[in-house]
Amino acid sequence: MKEQGFLKLPFMPDMEVIIEQNNIALKRIFKGKIKGCFLIDVKDRVMKALGFDNLIKYYDFHWSEERSVTGLGGAVEYDICRMIVGIHKAKSIFLLDNDIRKNEKSKEYKQQLIAETIEKIKLRLYGSVHFRRKTLLQGEEFLYYPLPYELFVMSTKMSEMLTQGHDYNCQQLYYGVLYNSISALSLLEDNLLGTAYPLCRGAIEMYFKLLMLASRTEFYNQYEKFRMFEVEYSCHRAYSKEFNALFKKRICKISKAKADFLHFGWVDYIDKYHEVVKKYPYSVYGIITFLKDQNKDKNLGLKWLENFYMSCHAYTHGSIQIARYPVLHYFEISIMLYFIIRKTFLMLCKEKKVGTMIDGQDIISMADRDFDILYNQYENRSTEKFDRYYNLG
Repeated sequence: MKEQGFLKLPFMPDMEVIIEQNNIALKRIFKGKIKGCFLIDVKDRVMKALGFDNLIKYYDFHWSEERSVTGLGGAVEYDICRMIVGIHKAKSIFLLDNDIRKNEKSKEYKQQLIAETIEKIKLRLYGSVHFRRKTLLQGEEFLYYPLPYELFVMSTKMSEMLTQGHDYNCQQLYYGVLYNSISALSLLEDNLLGTAYPLCRGAIEMYFKLLMLASRTEFYNQYEKFRMFEVEYSCHRAYSKEFNALFKKRICKISKAKADFLHFGWVDYIDKYHEVVKKYPYSVYGIITFLKDQNKDKNLGLKWLENFYMSCHAYTHGSIQIARYPVLHYFEISIMLYFIIRKTFLMLCKEKKVGTMIDGQDIISMADRDFDILYNQYENRSTEKFDRYYNLG
């Protein structure tokens, strides 16, 4: 049987039927998260705006025996829908239902949603290509929300940069910030929210050390010396002769704890450190005091991170794991990692003498834009708004 100039075989699938079946399945998968017709309309417009040439650039449509066996493939429409849902839900936090419906009917809002989804697709080789098909624990897919997505992209880009040669300063500190940050984002992805806080706390500590030493690279060798003291102590459970000799010569004699000096004794080599820090010099809090004194006119998020560092204590020591409002975790983890990852990314790009654009996308401007939205939501939070968001009470 011939139709429109080509032979249609009996077993050839009807593409219109397949598309309709896919759309029905997508509506079912995302039911309760977004209005189905709105989702499909935006998804279709995104795919049309991208065009086939761009779709195959960011998604792998090639068949292979490996993909056939493992079931690993592009899942193009599913991935795009997860992006749409993440962006839409992030923008809708604390909005009344009427306001959400107004946005869904707005041509301007829909066009903005389409544009931002395309932004995320163009970054997916550093982003969603690495994500799970399904979260480990059921809940909101926070890693598809704009700011966490962009922070993950910057983290994977940094990982790539760090493997390209080793001729740069503070290498271990960059790795320390990266490992803690990307681990926290991975836990955010799987809704293991309380367990992300100790990793954020670790990222904060490594970030503070990086800020201390990135502009004082002549002292990085001293940091490395004390880091190796820690390794030796972990292996032998005893302090070396060299370490004991340095401990006897420490500047702050009031501090009696060898463990504190083991972790932070390298600060003795930092110019004017002990002139500024009079209390707890061999601690993170001493470093915070020094950084605030030396960077009064710089927006490094020091005050924010100091407060969060202290509030992470309850999560680190197991008193709190799950809060009543998961979106509060999303706010706090995103804010912490925004300050850390953004600045570390800029520092590493400068160190490596490369631009900050990722595949033609201005990731910094994007993250700043989405941080402002998240920050305003966080500032306007209340138990009443959280209860309404989760239909509690």
